[in-house]
Amino acid sequence: MDFKKNITSVLEAAYLLGYRYLTISQQDGCYVTKGLKDDTPLALNFDTNFVRKLEQLNLPVGVSVEIRTVLDSQCADEVMALQAYEQSRDSKVTHIRHKPNELTAVKSTEEQYLLTLNGIVKTNPGDWIIRGVNGEEYPCDPEIFKKLYDIVE
Repeated sequence: MDFKKNITSVLEAAYLLGYRYLTISQQDGCYVTKGLKDDTPLALNFDTNFVRKLEQLNLPVGVSVEIRTVLDSQCADEVMALQAYEQSRDSKVTHIRHKPNELTAVKSTEEQYLLTLNGIVKTNPGDWIIRGVNGEEYPCDPEIFKKLYDIVE
């Protein structure tokens, strides 16, 4: 699993959902907030190996850092690759219907981390990554996908 690719994906998703600050705390772990005085942080529950790699970025502990600053200073190449992927995403998507909503989904080919509305989730190869009506993403096991979604031709 590519660390920088995954942290970039998670932080870009957080930014898209309106989160602007990343904080690494000894007590509370890693979380993002929408403002400096945000009372409702979103916890980023990474596994311990991932957190160790995150600590290697030498971000200040207990201090809120702007997500854009982290991305620009630590993950510039990965941001460009993610933007290129997003631009090519339309050619890869499968249109699906989760009645009554029409959504898009991409079949995952590797393990990766996603920032969902419920926190960080690790996907498996073969999972469908669904983009919801508000731009949020979440993984779906292929068997559950078959039961819940119809592919729109």
